[in-house]
Amino acid sequence: MKSDELLKKTLEQTGLPAKYQEYRGSKEVYLVYNEEDERSIAHADDRPQAVSIWWQVHLFAPEGYDFRGMKRRLRALLLEAGFAVRDAVTLFEKEAGSIHVILSCNMTEDMEDETWQKLD
Repeated sequence: MKSDELLKKTLEQTGLPAKYQEYRGSKEVYLVYNEEDERSIAHADDRPQAVSIWWQVHLFAPEGYDFRGMKRRLRALLLEAGFAVRDAVTLFEKEAGSIHVILSCNMTEDMEDETWQKLD
């Protein structure tokens, strides 16, 4: 399974809306995710053998929501799914009056997988 598919499936386990890039719904608490960085790694025979993909998971919630509990749950779910979790940043967005948590996580995809094969 590709990391984007695994990430979406993992985030859905929270029961919160989880959308790529932008959420346009009406829920007060939701998740958005996006790629942060993508690099070829593990070079052999003049070709990369894998790609390391860093993702950002954004939790948006109103003041008063137990964002710390959800942050812990997200970290646990990501680790259980096989992602490496680097750091978490918590911001207060004054204009919106909301909490914004950003979790960075990583997955390595093997380039021998058919999804990375050369196109004819």
